[in-house]
Amino acid sequence: MNINVKIFLLFAVLLITFVSCESDDSTAIQVPAPALSGTLTNQFPSTANVSSRIDSSTDFSSNTSETISVSAQGSKMVEPDLALLNVGVEVFAETVTLARNTAAKSIDSIEKSLFKNNVNKADVQTNRFDISPRYDYEELTVNGRRIGSQILVGYTVTNSLRVKIRDLDKVGQIIDDASNAGGDFTRINSITFSVDDSSSYQSELRALAVQKAIEKASHYAELTGVILGPLVFLSEGSSAVSSTFENYGMRAMASAPYSTNISGGELELSLSINVMFGIQ
Repeated sequence: MNINVKIFLLFAVLLITFVSCESDDSTAIQVPAPALSGTLTNQFPSTANVSSRIDSSTDFSSNTSETISVSAQGSKMVEPDLALLNVGVEVFAETVTLARNTAAKSIDSIEKSLFKNNVNKADVQTNRFDISPRYDYEELTVNGRRIGSQILVGYTVTNSLRVKIRDLDKVGQIIDDASNAGGDFTRINSITFSVDDSSSYQSELRALAVQKAIEKASHYAELTGVILGPLVFLSEGSSAVSSTFENYGMRAMASAPYSTNISGGELELSLSINVMFGIQ
């Protein structure tokens, strides 16, 4: 057999072997699939299965979105036991020194009258003191033109006290004596009434507020056809002391022919709460 025939036969054998390896998938490119512990249905349930499971086990009665929220206020009318008097002096003079000295003398006389009426020193507090210039507006003619200008004419000194009066029967007398002591410079800026210690009323106000909150929430439940559930939230808001009377500033008259009559009236104490109830 010549050399060419031998080469041809060798090439044919190699070609047949190569084609056979390419066509055998089990030995060349097969990749084993990963083992699964269960069926696909068991690992990923259908939407129908999820819905039935929620319907049978979920309790929506505790959902905080299904609630009734209300606010309520407990209030009580009481008699005041404390008067808050704002009394002071206002003095105008050409110089600061003269205005300040006159104001100091007047406010000192007012303080002495307060202490004479058994007002405690701890219940007297300065709440305002200021010195301010006063100007007058004038028009001048300069070279045929009218020009406006401010002219300093003096100074105003204001000094006022905040006074706690615990004996309400003496409020009128205290005001009269303070007015006489300070003379025409005296100013009674305001008087208000309050309760010295409102904490003793807090328990009663809370009880009233809770009672009103339950009544209001029950009414809403009745109107909307639901059953009121348990309390799920409560917060206490602000408390206040208010009066139905307005207090205006006034200028005291040192030579008033009659004594001043002051009535405390009644005060309203209030406390507010915010509550949330579940519904069934």
